[in-house]
Amino acid sequence: MNYPAGIYDDTAPTEPLRTTQLEAYDFPTIMATVVLVGIGLISIYSATYQTPMASYFSKQLIFALVGAGVFVVALFAPVHLVRASIPLLYGVALVLLLAVLVPGIGVKIHGQRCWIAIGGFQFQPSEFAKLATLLMAGFQVASWPSRSPSGRELLQLLGIVLVPMVLVLLEKDAGTASVFAAMLLGILLLVGVPMVVLLSLVVVPVSAITAIHGAMYHTVVGMLVVAVIASTVGYVLDRRWWAPVVILAVVGLVSYGSTIAFGHLPEYQRGRIRTFFEPEKYPKEEGYHVLQSLIAIGSGGVTGKGYLHGTQTQLRYIPEQWTDFIFCVPAEEFGFIGAAIVLVLYGIVLLRLERIWRYSSDPVASVLTFGFATVVLYHVLVNVGMTIGLMPVMGIPLPLMSAGGTALLVNMATIGLILNFHRRARLVERLQ
Repeated sequence: MNYPAGIYDDTAPTEPLRTTQLEAYDFPTIMATVVLVGIGLISIYSATYQTPMASYFSKQLIFALVGAGVFVVALFAPVHLVRASIPLLYGVALVLLLAVLVPGIGVKIHGQRCWIAIGGFQFQPSEFAKLATLLMAGFQVASWPSRSPSGRELLQLLGIVLVPMVLVLLEKDAGTASVFAAMLLGILLLVGVPMVVLLSLVVVPVSAITAIHGAMYHTVVGMLVVAVIASTVGYVLDRRWWAPVVILAVVGLVSYGSTIAFGHLPEYQRGRIRTFFEPEKYPKEEGYHVLQSLIAIGSGGVTGKGYLHGTQTQLRYIPEQWTDFIFCVPAEEFGFIGAAIVLVLYGIVLLRLERIWRYSSDPVASVLTFGFATVVLYHVLVNVGMTIGLMPVMGIPLPLMSAGGTALLVNMATIGLILNFHRRARLVERLQ
């Protein structure tokens, strides 16, 4: 297996040294993060302006201030203590995920038992579990004695991600569980798993969606197209006869299982899937969210309707517009320019994370950075895709912007830790 450069000390590329100690703090990432949090705050304020939900803004503001403190602590925390505490953090995350499933401890909202109530706030353990899982995966990779991990070591890595993912599925939070799946895909790509294996994993959701569409509309054309394209790509990636056979087997099994599983899904989840295919057929039901979101984004034009003057936003046509549909607010009130600024800021964060990962020589830092970049990319693609009708509504928030204290604190802590590893590596490099 070929590992990407940067995961081991002896293969990490060398970048020209910085001239000052201050420049080791990667300020572009910090500034992009701060601006995204700021845009999120003004968007939440607009989305809840003069409504009973106005407390969301004050709570998010408190979490943003606390998150700034958490970021600073993570940025300057002793790296050796962070490493030593990784198994404990992962264990605590699993215990919290189990605790959520216990009636009386876990709080059930919209059919999902995902939160633990603490005073007037709600804590979502699955968000903390994302960070703990990435750290534990990096901890595991750092223990590998060679570039070519054994089957047992790969199984252990899979277990580290799959255990919290299964617990999240038991909470009936399919959206967050899919984030763990994306995280796993990114980690496997990082450690050099063969591309045909990764293709098999990518084919799973594509086959599932296509099979459900075929079951709903009584057609097999889509499944046949997926099977042909996937098996062809599989043969191109690995020119051995068994590669397309494996891909075809995956497509067949997933397609069959998905049609069976679709019939056993809760009604609200089936509604989300139906909405994904034809939202216009359900304008007053499941399709309402998507149609109103499309109206909001489309009506923003180039420059928008002005802050606090968005029709869809201020008249509350978009449900949950301070969380899952937060992207609609800047898109309507600041138009294409506002939406583009948001996407550019996420692009800056992702490019800086890619740069930090590329020059990382620490396996823990490498897995944490690459895995977090994968998670952020997945969140942005799915969330923005939901608002413009290209993705099913999955309840996945927009990082750093959507209302949600736990997610904001964890994301700030994760960015702080990544920059901590990077800062330390740069300062050590400078001293040498």
